[in-house]
Amino acid sequence: MIPTDQILIYDGDCKFCTRIAKLMREKTKNQISILSYHNLSESDLKSIHYKLTKELCAGEVQWIENGKRYPGFFAVRQILWKMDRYRYINILLYLPLIPFLGMAVMYGLKRFRTKLN
Repeated sequence: MIPTDQILIYDGDCKFCTRIAKLMREKTKNQISILSYHNLSESDLKSIHYKLTKELCAGEVQWIENGKRYPGFFAVRQILWKMDRYRYINILLYLPLIPFLGMAVMYGLKRFRTKLN
């Protein structure tokens, strides 16, 4: 059974993504479950959240908290609240137009993450 309180689903085959996931695990003091979507079946994903698919998880990181799904930039924004040092900086990510910039950065990371290894 997969815990469903706070789950980060990421691409476990991407070295850059794996490094970031390990960093998040350390910074959040193991408060969240961090799972690679490659290790989950479609039914496992559906049991976590009804909208999750492998295709969706391959496209961007997914954060599930208390039944709500946050993709990409919005996932990062939610996770930063769990990280002691970064929670105060996180307030800046809620300023007007910042989400658009954040989504653009996440799109760039998605396209070029294999080159960041």
